[in-house]
Amino acid sequence: MTHNVRLGDYSWPQVEDLLARDPVVVIPVGAFEQHGHHLPLKVDAHLCGTVCEAAAERASAAHPVVVTPTVWTGYSPHHRDFPGTITLDDATFSAVVGQVALSLAGHGFGRIAILNGHGGNANLLKNLIQTLRYDHGVSAVTAAYWDFALKDLATWRQSEPGGIMHACEMETALMLATAQDLVQMDKAEDVQLHRSRFFGADLLAGGPVAAAASFKELSSSGVIGAPSLATRERGAALLEAMVVAVGDFLQDFAKWPRPEQEEKTS
Repeated sequence: MTHNVRLGDYSWPQVEDLLARDPVVVIPVGAFEQHGHHLPLKVDAHLCGTVCEAAAERASAAHPVVVTPTVWTGYSPHHRDFPGTITLDDATFSAVVGQVALSLAGHGFGRIAILNGHGGNANLLKNLIQTLRYDHGVSAVTAAYWDFALKDLATWRQSEPGGIMHACEMETALMLATAQDLVQMDKAEDVQLHRSRFFGADLLAGGPVAAAASFKELSSSGVIGAPSLATRERGAALLEAMVVAVGDFLQDFAKWPRPEQEEKTS
């Protein structure tokens, strides 16, 4: 019998049975924001959910893994100058994702992985897992789905540094592989960000300095990167590599010792 990885398909008695098997539960977290003229607003949520579900199916061959519905919006104030972007503020975002994790932990899920699909969420999620642990005694881990496949991404890419950032070679290729009908390649525009060498302008070649800026200040189209290099075939190959890498992590995470729960500090 095939293991169903979508937690939303379970009844509560089925969840009760599942908990006896010490499952991994994945919370995919995305964003709802502009991705240039050629990609839809749902890119981050769609790609994160797609990778997480496929990786969970792969990992479930060895250990039960389930995936919650994707948290579809995130922390995107830097994109709100573009119509359609929906953002949460930092406190609301952390509260929403935190309450999802606390609900799961309260039912006995002890292996919680919050997997991210939007760069703007990363620092808040890292802070959240500390708050969950030290203030609530709940252990969770977080990473972006692409973090597990950076070596694959480095050999896959055809662009120069600056080509993989936002609505870029990577995201466009993955969208072509998973939702080709939503990609308008005739409107794709390559945009290189030329700023200080100390400022990161590529997913694989970040600088040491962080700065807050409206994305519209950096790119009038909302793109930073080289989407023109993307193809459906290359996207399918990268997607497979990412699914394997995330699946390998989930199998490993299933074997980690479960820490003792600490009493909630007041």
